[in-house]
Amino acid sequence: MLSLTEELTQSIAYQGRNYPIDLSYDNVLRFYQLLDDADFDESEKVIAAFHIFFDEEVPDDPEFLMNVVKLLGDYVSSNPYGNDTEGQQGDIAPVRYFSFQQDAEAIYASFMDQYGIDLIEQQGKLHWDKFKALLDGLGPETRFRRIISIRQRTTDGLEGEELSALMEQQQYYRLTDGASVDAQTQRTDAMLDALFGN
Repeated sequence: MLSLTEELTQSIAYQGRNYPIDLSYDNVLRFYQLLDDADFDESEKVIAAFHIFFDEEVPDDPEFLMNVVKLLGDYVSSNPYGNDTEGQQGDIAPVRYFSFQQDAEAIYASFMDQYGIDLIEQQGKLHWDKFKALLDGLGPETRFRRIISIRQRTTDGLEGEELSALMEQQQYYRLTDGASVDAQTQRTDAMLDALFGN
């Protein structure tokens, strides 16, 4: 049976043994990239995901591997504001207008601008939960938030140069197909569903 210790921030307990987890933000971003890698089949992705998060030999226990990857996938893709869609209009979670990969430079610049944090220097150090909290706390004047604002704006009521300028900006900053965080989360769910035969 799997259990979490300290809210999955340090280790997973399994059959009397603790497996230390490296949930630094860059490992989680590697996990998201792995999901998009067509060179791996689903079972290879599970093993590769284990290597991303754990500095351990892969246990000879397929059920444990699948369960731990499902647990981690659910954990890293959770959103405190969008997971519970009950009571929202049409029971649909709000769309997140960004991509960790496509917007990496804007995220880096925004962390430097607002917090003075060099994300390159924080690789292997900054925990995923802290990274997500800081990302959510970025102000409207940061480059990252300005790009999201452009993607979210509607063209209703705009005309002439104003309409043309917004359409040009939206085309320039548009997310490539399948690049959004929501699309990556759906691929995580699809991979896990395929493995569990749901």
